[in-house]
Amino acid sequence: MLSVFQVVFILFALFAIVSVVNKRRESSLGPKGMLFWILFWVGASIVVMWPESVQIIARRFGIGRGVDFVIYIALVIIFFILFRLHVKFEELKRDLTKVVRDKALDK
Repeated sequence: MLSVFQVVFILFALFAIVSVVNKRRESSLGPKGMLFWILFWVGASIVVMWPESVQIIARRFGIGRGVDFVIYIALVIIFFILFRLHVKFEELKRDLTKVVRDKALDK
């Protein structure tokens, strides 16, 4: 029997996946981003539907509790995304500086 949380989460995940696909159609999201977010919501739904699956995976990695495993993975993903955003921000700063410098030299 599904709990109320599981039903609400699955409905939200489906809404999120539809939103991701719509953003891809609007060209607001690239194919890699779309794939990442769809896999994220599908994976999260699997974890919500079968929480014991995370416990089994955590034990294989030598981690005592499934929730600890989820937190570790989430932190790794968050820091990786933060790193990529930082690199992208630095690239944008460099590109903006070049455009402004070229524009100033043209005048």
